[in-house]
Amino acid sequence: MASTSEVTLGAKVANAETLATYLQSFAGYAPPQPDISIANYQALIATAKTNNQSTAASLQTWSAAIETRQQLFFKAKDSIKKILSPVGATVRSSFGKTAKESSDIASFINKIRGEKIAKENKNDKGEFVSQSERSYGSITQSFSDMITTLQGYGAGYGPVNVSITIAALQTKLTAVTASNIGVATNYSQLKQSRDTRTATYTDLSQRTQRIKDTVKSQYGQNSTEYSLIKGLKV
Repeated sequence: MASTSEVTLGAKVANAETLATYLQSFAGYAPPQPDISIANYQALIATAKTNNQSTAASLQTWSAAIETRQQLFFKAKDSIKKILSPVGATVRSSFGKTAKESSDIASFINKIRGEKIAKENKNDKGEFVSQSERSYGSITQSFSDMITTLQGYGAGYGPVNVSITIAALQTKLTAVTASNIGVATNYSQLKQSRDTRTATYTDLSQRTQRIKDTVKSQYGQNSTEYSLIKGLKV
């Protein structure tokens, strides 16, 4: 379902197109500045449409990157969250429940599990995203430190479960690191796209008002021409 924002922007474009159509039917429309000519106004409408499409595509890409990261960290059967228990069990079986090795790995596991991650959504703002990235970054660093510690155990850590071997854990670390970068990169692109779109709509709104003022001045406040366009909100 489209967001309220997307519906509102679509309505603004539709109203702008209606206004441009009316302008074409007004005999002798003579704007004082070229940027509010019919041709330039139509070009700006086309730019607004392009920006809408670009922003929608960026949003879809960012959402896909978020889902990929969610799978790697929490959802997939071999996600970080789901392999922590077997990692801890393997260390306890090798060194004993009360051993320092078991205590050290338990500390990493608790730290990873204790990191709070709020759900990201398509309307998230910069500060929220920044907090989320810090949390994912903390989990990634703790996971990396845990792997380094496990490597230090040498032959003492030799799980039968192939999904928690050192090689598998390192592959997982590479994947989650790439997913963090992917989400951040795609959010940056989405933010830039949204900012460009906002600037375009601000320009469109301002030009629309100037066009209305021009029509009001040229044809009169009570004219048919002005009555046709004055209620169009852009």
